[in-house]
Amino acid sequence: MKPLCIDLFCGYGGWARGFLDAGYRVIGFDNERKCAKRYPGEFVLADVRDLDGGRFHSARVIVASPPCNEFSTLRRGVNPLGHEPDMSM
Repeated sequence: MKPLCIDLFCGYGGWARGFLDAGYRVIGFDNERKCAKRYPGEFVLADVRDLDGGRFHSARVIVASPPCNEFSTLRRGVNPLGHEPDMSM
């Protein structure tokens, strides 16, 4: 059985490609429907805020790629914070 990788905010699958090449089963979650056509692993259309982490108890790896600042909805003029967000980690 292949080890499982959970790919949150998966987009088009930058993380997935490497894990697939390394022999993992990869399940990606994203709320952008357009990503499903190009995602190289198993794609699930979902908002990660609605996921139950208990679903991932068998995962060997969980990766997450939050959106780049330029692609975040907080940068698109709809900023509920009223100021520039600090999206650094």
